[in-house]
Amino acid sequence: MAMIALNYGENPQQQGFVTADAGSQDPLAITKFTLPDGSPALSDAASMSWSTLKEFDNSLEAITRIAAAFETNVGKVPKIAVLTSRGTPFSAVAGNSDSVIKLAIENEFRSAFGAFLVTNVELTEQTAYKVRQWMGEKRPFLGIAAPVVEAGAIPYFERKARKCHLLANPALSNLGRHSLRQEILAHAIRGATVSQQPNPYVAKFPDDWDESLKSDMSLAWGICAASPSSCITVVKDKQLIANAAGHVQLVTATEHAVLHAKLTQRTPLMNGAAVCSDSFFSFADAVDHLARHKVKAIFAPSGSVNDEEVRTHAEEFNVKFHTVPAKEGRIFYGH
Repeated sequence: MAMIALNYGENPQQQGFVTADAGSQDPLAITKFTLPDGSPALSDAASMSWSTLKEFDNSLEAITRIAAAFETNVGKVPKIAVLTSRGTPFSAVAGNSDSVIKLAIENEFRSAFGAFLVTNVELTEQTAYKVRQWMGEKRPFLGIAAPVVEAGAIPYFERKARKCHLLANPALSNLGRHSLRQEILAHAIRGATVSQQPNPYVAKFPDDWDESLKSDMSLAWGICAASPSSCITVVKDKQLIANAAGHVQLVTATEHAVLHAKLTQRTPLMNGAAVCSDSFFSFADAVDHLARHKVKAIFAPSGSVNDEEVRTHAEEFNVKFHTVPAKEGRIFYGH
């Protein structure tokens, strides 16, 4: 393994490094990505930061989990665009064309500035031209990872400052359950390294749910499974409406999700939405915030002493409440 110096670490005053595993068998490993000219992605490490690579990796986690859920529940993987910033995916759309990128930008236009985009849409010259129109003037991404980055696409993302890192990997065009991370996860703590197996779980939703609900919940589950806990993710019409992540209490996450939908003028889209939680609801008050906005279904692990009370409360509002045991289906991520 080779240690390569980065431009800086998490903050400008910190030196950063990346240690590349040239022998990794993961088709989505950073060593399998290239720059548009075909050279290894990390040959440009001197212009990257710790945050660049972390945002890239977090976006990969989200898009692969979304794809795995779609394959499991719908039988096919759509076009997907995921935007990540500050360690959390905040905008995501699934669909049938490159318009998923347009919608992902429009849904969170202010936050898209400086975010990392990962998509299974090829970045052709024509698509790059459209992306520049969708982004608006002087609003570059931190980076874009796509199956293909054509040479003609490069000029649309050139900047004098705030470089947009363009990374290509054909494996992004063939995402599914096989794309989930397989290698051991490791994290340094003081005086030691803790490690664990990647989470192999992929949610399977009830057979009597229609394809539209399964699609919405697949997107919600994939985003929730790649976000800091406690997390509440809301999706409608295969578009991320709110992702309230990193809260200590789940009720705070539900309040934040409702507030975010209001601030982005998407409160009406809560009606009929799919909601995913990464942990069980300890009390019915958290579900109440969602149920009173007429969400259609909630997916969550079970394991609370109040499980039946929570379920009964959801059903009183005609909300489908699907759970799996926490020992099987908890999806904490990013600890």
